[in-house]
Amino acid sequence: DGVIASGLELPALRQAIDGRLLVVTPGIRPAGNRPADDQKRVVTVEQAFGDGADHIVVGRPIRDAQDPRAAAAAIQQTIAGLFAA
Repeated sequence: DGVIASGLELPALRQAIDGRLLVVTPGIRPAGNRPADDQKRVVTVEQAFGDGADHIVVGRPIRDAQDPRAAAAAIQQTIAGLFAA
């Protein structure tokens, strides 16, 4: 069981559900990668996982990148760094 929630609501949501549900967070943007015409409810990879996301959804930063493969690899590297032992 789980919910989809903006990264802006993660801290309050985590307090309310106390780990009972998985949280999927869309609207993820790598630090420094936010176009002027982007959606308003976005957070970074670090912020999303730091605030309690279990899974993230990254679309536009990969789809719109000059090199989508490199963009995806950079995001994966960020995630790996957050969870390194």
